[in-house]
Amino acid sequence: MALGTCVALFFLLLFIGAPIAFVLALSSLAYLLIKGEDLYLVAEQLFNGMNAFVLMAIPFFILAGEIMNKAGISERLIEFSNLIIGRIRGGLAQVNVLASILFAGITGVALGEVAALGRVFIPNMERQGYDRPFAAAVTASASLIGPIIPPSTIIVIYAATMNVSIGTMFVGAIIPGLLVGLTDMAVVKILAERRRYPKREVPVTAQLFLGRLRDALLALVMPVLIVGGILGGLFTPTEAAAVSVGYAVIVGTLVFGTLQMRQLPEILGNTAYDSSKLFLIIAGAALISWIFGVENVPTLVKHGFKSFSDNPYVLTFMINAFFVIMGMWLDPAVMIILFAPTIAPLAYEVGMHPIQFGIMMIVNANIGFCTPPVGNVLFAVCDVAKIGMSQLSRAILPFLVANFLLILALGYVPAISLTLPRLFGLID
Repeated sequence: MALGTCVALFFLLLFIGAPIAFVLALSSLAYLLIKGEDLYLVAEQLFNGMNAFVLMAIPFFILAGEIMNKAGISERLIEFSNLIIGRIRGGLAQVNVLASILFAGITGVALGEVAALGRVFIPNMERQGYDRPFAAAVTASASLIGPIIPPSTIIVIYAATMNVSIGTMFVGAIIPGLLVGLTDMAVVKILAERRRYPKREVPVTAQLFLGRLRDALLALVMPVLIVGGILGGLFTPTEAAAVSVGYAVIVGTLVFGTLQMRQLPEILGNTAYDSSKLFLIIAGAALISWIFGVENVPTLVKHGFKSFSDNPYVLTFMINAFFVIMGMWLDPAVMIILFAPTIAPLAYEVGMHPIQFGIMMIVNANIGFCTPPVGNVLFAVCDVAKIGMSQLSRAILPFLVANFLLILALGYVPAISLTLPRLFGLID
């Protein structure tokens, strides 16, 4: 009765458009009132949800991304990407994806990539002859690379929720993140040839290339610094995030000279706003996750799935289909906190490694950013491109289908996410 009311109220509030943090807290409060529990549990569980030292890495990563973005790094990465692949058919669309891959090591946030790259690429692609929905779809799909390739705030949340190594998750996410980008590039290639999108000559000289390469490398050192420092035992993930802020300040002020003190209030304000929103969501999700634990939901879910089939391949498909459906409604952070502890026992039982399952779920959860009706990236891109949701939803469908096939590959082929962690001796 109490659990059913909690779930029903959750989806009702979600459907009417209430902020997700309040959806989580109010539906949990209804459960506690029906059960007659002391309401001090609300404050206790909300605090417990945020009381993890490793979560302090999140505002630092967001701050580093804000600094690098304000320092004009995105423009330098775009120029470097254009020199590499700008001359092929559909070249500017391919540059869009490649720039997102390179930019992923800076922001770790999908909406950050939309803000930084979308306003540059969408109008430029339209001027070169691409239709606007396609330009918007490429931008939206490519933005999903950011939360996968380290540094990634969503990986930090998963690692804190499931008590796994952030460093191992960061290393395991590198190949899957790159594959998401390559999948997008393959879709762009097919559609560009079929629709005869333009190609243009991009002049390249040795001096120009070396200059663009230097600027790009200065930006790309940051993820190497973070992952290498964690794996080398030089600092913890939280310390690595703080170091990335210091590096971003040095590059923006002393190297490029593009970061100004007058930008600091805006940078800190954006960081505080984005971090507080995320922590409110984490706290609310922790409360309802505690309720799921009390009600033994993981066992109920496992029995529910296995009532359909015992075949590992079928169960893997069903798990991913379940995540896709939930991703249509839930923020990735909420989905991970609610369903990672719930689904993980079933995934382990069908033979998945904990790191493999984590990477698969993170990639799947991020696709929810681009699925209607509640995809945050879709709304952001629609606003930038000035198009309707239905137009963008149709244009992005080929990318979503290709990425879902990649997610299945992550579930069926452990080597995709486990090869690098094993190579570095992080797992057996």
